[in-house]
Amino acid sequence: MAPSLSDVLRPSSIGLLASVYFVFRLIHRFILKPKYLSPLRRLPTPPGAKLLSGHTLKVLRDESGKTVREWTKKYGSTLRIAGPFSADHMITIEPEYLEKILGKDAQNYAKPDHLCKVLESMFGYGLLAVAGSEHRLMRKAMNPAFSMAILTSQAHLHYEVTDGLVKLFEEQITSSPNPSEGKVMPIYEWMSKATLDIICLTGFGYKADSVHNPHNVLADAYSLRSVAQSGPNLAKLLYLTLIPGAMTLMRSSWMYRHRHWLNYTQYAEYFRILVESNHTIAEISKELLKEKINDSVTVADSEGKRDIMSILVRARKADLEKDSSTYSMSDEAMLDQVLTFLGAGHTATAIACTAALWSLANDQESQTKLREEVTPVLNDNPHPDYRTLKGLQWLDCVVNETLRIFPPIPMDERVALKTDYLGDVLVPEGTVIYLPLSVINTNKKVWGEDAEEFKPSRWLNLPKAYNPNYSSLTFLTGPHACIGKTMAVMEIRSMVAFMIANFTFEPAYEGQVAKLRGGISMNFLDGMPLRVKRV
Repeated sequence: MAPSLSDVLRPSSIGLLASVYFVFRLIHRFILKPKYLSPLRRLPTPPGAKLLSGHTLKVLRDESGKTVREWTKKYGSTLRIAGPFSADHMITIEPEYLEKILGKDAQNYAKPDHLCKVLESMFGYGLLAVAGSEHRLMRKAMNPAFSMAILTSQAHLHYEVTDGLVKLFEEQITSSPNPSEGKVMPIYEWMSKATLDIICLTGFGYKADSVHNPHNVLADAYSLRSVAQSGPNLAKLLYLTLIPGAMTLMRSSWMYRHRHWLNYTQYAEYFRILVESNHTIAEISKELLKEKINDSVTVADSEGKRDIMSILVRARKADLEKDSSTYSMSDEAMLDQVLTFLGAGHTATAIACTAALWSLANDQESQTKLREEVTPVLNDNPHPDYRTLKGLQWLDCVVNETLRIFPPIPMDERVALKTDYLGDVLVPEGTVIYLPLSVINTNKKVWGEDAEEFKPSRWLNLPKAYNPNYSSLTFLTGPHACIGKTMAVMEIRSMVAFMIANFTFEPAYEGQVAKLRGGISMNFLDGMPLRVKRV
């Protein structure tokens, strides 16, 4: 006799059906789909995926691209990897696909939600963390503050910091036991302080002076967060994004007041550091924004300060007076821009300046050539303008090559918003695509067999395969290209020129190698010590 409806609906039967369905879903998710049903199954897949984390932890613990570089050498330019819970993800360094993802069809490839949440936890809900129409409107509102006229008018602020840093280095070397032998100094620490001071001046008209103040609260907060950054900690943040409301809670004042709860387990120590440092940075940022808003009320536009945030606040005021229905950033959104400027604006340039000095320390010929180029210019004018520095050919080569090999942000991601083809590869809707920038920038198909070597001269004779938009993606391209690229390059040029004109740089010890650490941004595990001598 067939079972009746009442038999089927008995609790024991419902429990059995639920168990069978659950087991089937597990088999489908972890066995059937990846092995037999996935449209990506024909792509080469590296071994070693874990059941729950897939390849994610291996990628995030990577030395800024080392593992992914090995995979692309072994398996090709486009491959499949397993994401969390065996989700299908892709990695590609294929120039044709990059052009489609970041350029031609950029509207179909957005930043995935989990990445936006992680960026928001680090840099606020600013330009880095938003997507779609909100990103377009926000970028349009911010573009005037990054005009060439504004940026070139701020060059003197760079020198206010670099002059002080040069003097401090000279004092430290002079006071060392053997000045002629120079002094081993933690380069990243000093570059981070200097670039923070520069972004505070150019971005907010605020004199942080962390170079001369060893206990600057803002610098300490960023230093604390930087030290705690790592691939495994980034993985913790990514998994936290899976919990509804968790990222909002992390940024709340309630969480800050109860942060001691995070001391009970070593696993949560990173979250405590993040909560504490983010709170400190946010409180200082609120004061900076409050000052700018007050200035916009009391000071005429023609007399206003020329820092970026002052310009944005005054522009918002003018737009609202002209048309109250136009898009304008709220005070909260403006605060998030402050957090973005401070965090991304100084960290990336600090990494690039450190990487440049490290590279030159290991290439004395290039270092000498650069010194011979910049010294006469600085002797003639200690504070050259933007065009003068931009016209220095070898300086331009050194900076371009540094940014190519050491992109401060080593990886980006996109998610397919609809099913599409990349070449002959069917990419299902929802597929996350990793863009390993450090590997893309050193693609041997573009740059040749010496692609991974620091060779500034390659920029004097670019290879035929070079594409100015997709061969070096340090600042990305398309709608999400870095709005502060020109500002960052100006800062890197001036910092490197001043350092090389006044000091020689050598490895701190024989056999020294760059100890890189992955994460949201690349970093140096040991702070990159170098031996610094006066010229």
